Amino acid sequence: MKRTTTIIVIAISILLVLLYTITSTYSIIIEVTEKDGITEIVNKISIRDLLMNEDGSYNDIYYTLKNELSVTDEEANLLINSKKLNEALQIVLESIVDYKVNDNIDAKFTDQELYDLISKSVIQDGNLSDDLKSRVINKASMYRNDVSDYIYDIEVSLLGDIA
Repeated sequence: MKRTTTIIVIAISILLVLLYTITSTYSIIIEVTEKDGITEIVNKISIRDLLMNEDGSYNDIYYTLKNELSVTDEEANLLINSKKLNEALQIVLESIVDYKVNDNIDAKFTDQELYDLISKSVIQDGNLSDDLKSRVINKASMYRNDVSDYIYDIEVSLLGDIA
């Protein structure tokens, strides 16, 4: 039971650290279009997109995150390429769009719901070591109560119909 709890906390911390770092230091604009009453994100946004410049080099957020977590390049790449964390990011982005574009207040995740989503994602990712998870969870614990407010400040831009 103690191991499961530790794994859950670690998973949540990884996503919380990523989300907090990204939203506090990087301007994100989610572009969406609406067709036949369905709002869709125009381009899929991944963790890699948020940590790299357009020329393919890492941005300041990458180095901030890397230093905050005391991770190697290899460990940072494991986090960046985590399928489970990227799936969680898509869920969060869809929630932001639904909340901001459709004024759906029920779409907004609470801090606890975000923490639970991250936890589940990390637990399901078998590519992350226990040591890496521990480092992430230790750092994320200080951001846990503030993440939701930052995330829902992200700008959503409704584009015209794309033909």
